[in-house]
Amino acid sequence: MKKSVVVALAVMMGALLVLTTGQVFSAQKVFSLDDIPEIKNKRPLTLALEAGGEEDTLLPFVKQFEEKTGIPVNTEVMLFAVMYGKENIELVAGTGAYDVPIVEASWTNEWAPYLFSLEELAEKYEPEGVEAVRRDLAYLDPGLRRMASTREGVNYGWPYECYTLMMMYRDDVFKHPVEKANFEKQYGYELAPAMTWDQLRDQSEFFTRKKGEKLKGEALTHDLYGLALMAGRFPHVQDQVGAILWGLGGHWAKIVRDENGKPLGFRIGEQDKALLRAAFEIYVDLLQFASPGSLNAFWDFVMAQFSAGNIIIAPALYDSCYPWMSAWGPDVGPGARIEGAPVPMIQPYCGCFHFAVSRDSKNPEGAYWLAKYMGSYEVHKAWIEAGFIPSRRDVVEEPMYLDPGLHEKLGWIPTMLETWDYQLPYVNNYLHFNSAAFGKIYDYMTELCHDVARGALTPQEGVEEWVKTFTELQTKFGKLPVLD
Repeated sequence: MKKSVVVALAVMMGALLVLTTGQVFSAQKVFSLDDIPEIKNKRPLTLALEAGGEEDTLLPFVKQFEEKTGIPVNTEVMLFAVMYGKENIELVAGTGAYDVPIVEASWTNEWAPYLFSLEELAEKYEPEGVEAVRRDLAYLDPGLRRMASTREGVNYGWPYECYTLMMMYRDDVFKHPVEKANFEKQYGYELAPAMTWDQLRDQSEFFTRKKGEKLKGEALTHDLYGLALMAGRFPHVQDQVGAILWGLGGHWAKIVRDENGKPLGFRIGEQDKALLRAAFEIYVDLLQFASPGSLNAFWDFVMAQFSAGNIIIAPALYDSCYPWMSAWGPDVGPGARIEGAPVPMIQPYCGCFHFAVSRDSKNPEGAYWLAKYMGSYEVHKAWIEAGFIPSRRDVVEEPMYLDPGLHEKLGWIPTMLETWDYQLPYVNNYLHFNSAAFGKIYDYMTELCHDVARGALTPQEGVEEWVKTFTELQTKFGKLPVLD
């Protein structure tokens, strides 16, 4: 669901952007630190932050908030792998340990009873009331706003970081005349970024070669593989399987609504079972062309394999990996160039984190303004300049970021925007953003998809296990029934 990047690479990215553009960009006339009013409650706040380098970008803004408001802010930095468990315990127990927790978009419905809505807090603390929330949220991508809200459309946080699965590939190889001619002769169509999963299979097979065979007319000094996958037992394998399932037109579980759009429950019909089986089969089939180690891998392995020249395609990888994929190894050869494209069928996971306010906070007013500031324009500008992926379209769409000189670091932008726009009509009906048990369901998905990938379960057995366990988890922890 999520990747983090190392501090050193983030610093390099920030330096590149400042040097290339010759300036540190100033904020537009939108909400900023200066707009935070006097806050009478000076009780300290605790802010949850994700580890992985991004905290170094956010901490200076936390310091500025402290100086502006006089409110001390404690920060707890945690790895994504433990975030759900740590925060869930405190929220459910009502300890108030985190005034401003990080919420992954798919946890929003589950944690809504323990969080203030932005609308509720705006009525109390915004000089302009709810209208201020609506105006400031409008700068965010509408799909990400939906992910950070409940199925009833109530907003529970300020999105600040996102991660969209996209395809990354060796553009120099795809455009090489010998490779193009050989591919078209073998498969009967032009070599171009795969638009279907069948095309991806063809390309993965085509580029899988042994040491001594040729690539771009030169003999390989090592084995080459068509692709690498995040098939390890980590919270990413289900994102890749899910991208296939959604692209085929299937659902993990379909939400059923009445004529007025009110959710009635979830149903896994025969068509969705068949499409999930097909998604499992496609994923397992692709593994035969994947770099060895894929069954134990997450995003860092795929990045390393691509940069080392061991694979040609990273078919479904988080866009936040893109800036670090061009650190080419010595075996890659001259002229290597990365390019991005949507995953086949353009329906991958588009996730985001948002900062929310706990109902058990002893200072909800201060927490509200801290969370809003973390989602502000100026913070997002610093975020993209440090090498991370912001949620605000007004930042991502700035013309300066289309500079061809920034392609290796910011070439993800057109693909991400295309994917966001394509996914917008579908987001409201995905299980991830409608189930109040999804944090627990998602953890189970990791185990299930990894077991199918490694052959511990057949695709059909995977479908049967999914239907059984989803029904149990949704019935026990969710709010909507599983319908026959």
